[in-house]
Amino acid sequence: MSWDLQEKGSFVLVVTCGFRFEVRREDEVVELRADHHTARVCESCLVLLTVHRRVHRMKVEKVIAEMATPVPLVAEV
Repeated sequence: MSWDLQEKGSFVLVVTCGFRFEVRREDEVVELRADHHTARVCESCLVLLTVHRRVHRMKVEKVIAEMATPVPLVAEV
């Protein structure tokens, strides 16, 4: 999901991080691809994924597939 936001008279493309669902500028986001899935994560989350992969020998490909699957966000009232 992405939006164009106006910043000081110009437009900036922003993207939602697939790991923490935070809105980030497009230049702060990295696109990950695995097994025909694509997910965008911010640089901070990329560091977290890299560390967890090394420490826990986690399969990042599975995480990318999970992040690429759209999840409806539900707000608590």
